[in-house]
Amino acid sequence: MSFDLNYKCWIAATKDIGQLIKKQNRLKLINPPEEKAISFKIFSELYVLYVELVNKLSFIYFNTFQVQKRQVVKTLIDNATQQLVLLKDELKEIELSEYIYIDKVLISRKLTPRDLMIWRSPQFLYRRPLDIQNILTENKLYMNNEEKEEMDAKSWSKVTEAIELIQAHERARRARVYKSNLKYDKKKFLEVHQRKKIHYRFTFKPNQAMSIPVKRTIFTADFIKSDVSCNDLRRRDENIEDAHDEYEMRRVYELRNEAASIIQSCWRDYKAKKINRIKQQFKKEMLGTKKLRKLKRPNQFENSVLEMYKNEKKKEQLDEEFAKLIMDERTRLLQMRTPWMMEDISDHIRGWFEEFYTKTLNFHPYPDPIKKGTVLVVLDETMTPLEFQETINKKPMTKEEKKKLLDKKRAEKRKIREKIKKKKIADAKRRKKLKDAGIIDVGYVLESSKPIAQIEATVKKFSIDWRNIDEYLNKNHDPIKSWVTEEQLVTIHQELRQLVDEYMRVEYELLRNALAIDQKVPYKPKNVKRAKPKKTKKKKKPVDPTEDRTLSSLYHELKDATVIEEVSHKNFDEFIADFNFLADDTRDDNNLTTVGPAKGDIKMVIQESMLGMSEFDIPKPKSILLVGPLNSGKKLLCNIIASELDAIFINISPEKVYKYADDLNMFLHIVMKVAKAFQPTILFIEEAHRVFFKKVPPDQKPIKPTLLGPHILKKILRPIKKTDKIVLLGTSNMPWAAKPPLKKAFQKIMLISKCDYGTSLLLWLELMTENAPDDLESYTYSALAKTLQAYNSGDIANNIADTLNVERKMRLRSEALDPREFLEYFLTVRDPPKFPLEQKIVEKMNKWFGRSDKFQKIRNSMALKAAKKK
Repeated sequence: MSFDLNYKCWIAATKDIGQLIKKQNRLKLINPPEEKAISFKIFSELYVLYVELVNKLSFIYFNTFQVQKRQVVKTLIDNATQQLVLLKDELKEIELSEYIYIDKVLISRKLTPRDLMIWRSPQFLYRRPLDIQNILTENKLYMNNEEKEEMDAKSWSKVTEAIELIQAHERARRARVYKSNLKYDKKKFLEVHQRKKIHYRFTFKPNQAMSIPVKRTIFTADFIKSDVSCNDLRRRDENIEDAHDEYEMRRVYELRNEAASIIQSCWRDYKAKKINRIKQQFKKEMLGTKKLRKLKRPNQFENSVLEMYKNEKKKEQLDEEFAKLIMDERTRLLQMRTPWMMEDISDHIRGWFEEFYTKTLNFHPYPDPIKKGTVLVVLDETMTPLEFQETINKKPMTKEEKKKLLDKKRAEKRKIREKIKKKKIADAKRRKKLKDAGIIDVGYVLESSKPIAQIEATVKKFSIDWRNIDEYLNKNHDPIKSWVTEEQLVTIHQELRQLVDEYMRVEYELLRNALAIDQKVPYKPKNVKRAKPKKTKKKKKPVDPTEDRTLSSLYHELKDATVIEEVSHKNFDEFIADFNFLADDTRDDNNLTTVGPAKGDIKMVIQESMLGMSEFDIPKPKSILLVGPLNSGKKLLCNIIASELDAIFINISPEKVYKYADDLNMFLHIVMKVAKAFQPTILFIEEAHRVFFKKVPPDQKPIKPTLLGPHILKKILRPIKKTDKIVLLGTSNMPWAAKPPLKKAFQKIMLISKCDYGTSLLLWLELMTENAPDDLESYTYSALAKTLQAYNSGDIANNIADTLNVERKMRLRSEALDPREFLEYFLTVRDPPKFPLEQKIVEKMNKWFGRSDKFQKIRNSMALKAAKKK
């Protein structure tokens, strides 16, 4: 991306942040709205603004290379994303659902639900250390020169092996052909192949003198003499040379002419139609009326990831240059300014001694190291000469008086703390009372938000620090050297002051000793209070049975055992789903939605859950369970999540785990060690209800499905920290067959609903036009979507793939596609026939989900109360 575009985006983003801060400052002063709908509108408007801001900042951060500015952008996007999550939580609490619908705000800002998508893979990807990345991939982007040479040698050896293998197969093929020809006709074959062809090349150039004189003879004789005209030669036919009947010959000629004219007319008709179709397509594209719908393939994602790692390489180089600049500048300052800085500090302290001696004939107590030493003098936090004189004239306090004074100060501090605590309790009670009445204190929510305060402080600091710097002139992304010099001067000054304090303390004691001799009083040296080193409790390191093994060996062990699986690169565009555009209009008396979410809403919530797996510090669920019928897209979603995160995919399903039943603790230890080292990591359990079976079916007993159940909380979820980029993903199509611990093991449970009309229409439209874009541009997609809406998305995708195979696509122009072919696939081609999901299964899943989701529980209780009142 160009430097100019990134600069313009940054200017636009700073303006948006300024306007957003002004809007929030006005909202902080308003009284709590009495109507819940008003609070919902305020939060939804802020949520949309923050979504737009996060998208802009993520784009800018991805393309910002200047080191000091990149830190500013990172701080802004980190806090903006945290505030976005907080606003979403507030909206969920009001809506009592994981899915929010803010259609009115979107309409006012001329946006669609797709514009609320936050996740952007390259911008949010978590960057692994290079040594870890080298184990995962053989990409040269991450390798040093020695590793590149080794990789080149390996790749060249593989190429030579491949060439030798191809040559061996080609020689074998030639030998088989030679042998079969000998068997067929040995004499003829040998005669043909014994003739050696000699290829000559003519190299004479025009106007070139002949090296050997040649006599040229011009021949004028015409050796071709024939009475047969060209027309007769064209009409010769071996089959009718012996025909004596002139009528028969004429009939044959007429048939030939008629056949030729038919062929020519068909060909001209085909060419004319083709040219006309091309012209129409060009006209439609020029006018913008033709839009071919095609899925975005994962190549786009791969290119984005490749571009991201190239940018990361450039950023790494700039970071190294910046670290070198800091080191060089520090060395230069230490060499050139250290003696003068030490002299200035000591002169300043001596001047402080002299000032107090001339005014009080005494010396101010030397500040202790525990109180930052003579830094207090610079900050004017020591006593003035008058205040010091008053303390000298006062009588020294007794131990009892000191104790009373200390107790008095403690009581005052305790009183202040209790006052603050009472105020907080009163505010909390007031807010709870308002919340119970359906009123939300919007001003307090925004006032108490730490991300908002951090954004305001960062913007203010940026406006001060960068006011005299023209970023547009810095197209080489050079660091600002003057800032580095100032920072290093501050650091060196603090380090040198500690050293000078030790020398000046000796001089201070010599002055006090001399003063005591002049005043003829006993000299008593002052006790120096130093900071005590913090006693760190030595935590017992957990026993690591694989301490002697490398991460590479552990990784390849799991990979060779197919526990670590390779997932095909997919992105969220391949999970075809539409949003629910009716939910916002169908609300009950409590202003709650009555229509469930569509698959597009589910996809959006999953994307938001992935934000915690990025490089930014955002809360995330440790475990997610996707519940839905077969072929509803659960496994595809898990595959997409792993691809979008560029995560390693560790399959700990019962089929994989039962092989390690003899030493399960060691297996789980290796899995978690690899997961933490190679994060981001996806721990996947297929059909997770099997791990908590109430009763194990006979066909599942050989793989011991419940083997992992007792260890999930203790061995897998508990070791995952908040900062770890690890998530446990599970799928289930029979959650009611599991025990209650299934709900405890998964922090977030999502029910993938049945296929709605919008999603069904998009599936038919996208997949069919992708298979045959020209032949199926206009088709009965709406009728297909309405008729076969009850089938799951996976069933529809399989139907299209099997029905529109290569053979059928070849016959599309001659034989139009009948919609009944898709219905026949479900009813007659498949054995047994495939019918839509039964309604009782759907109701069973909804009932189980209603007892598992916290928001659904509240909704059910509210519905029961309303029913009792009626």
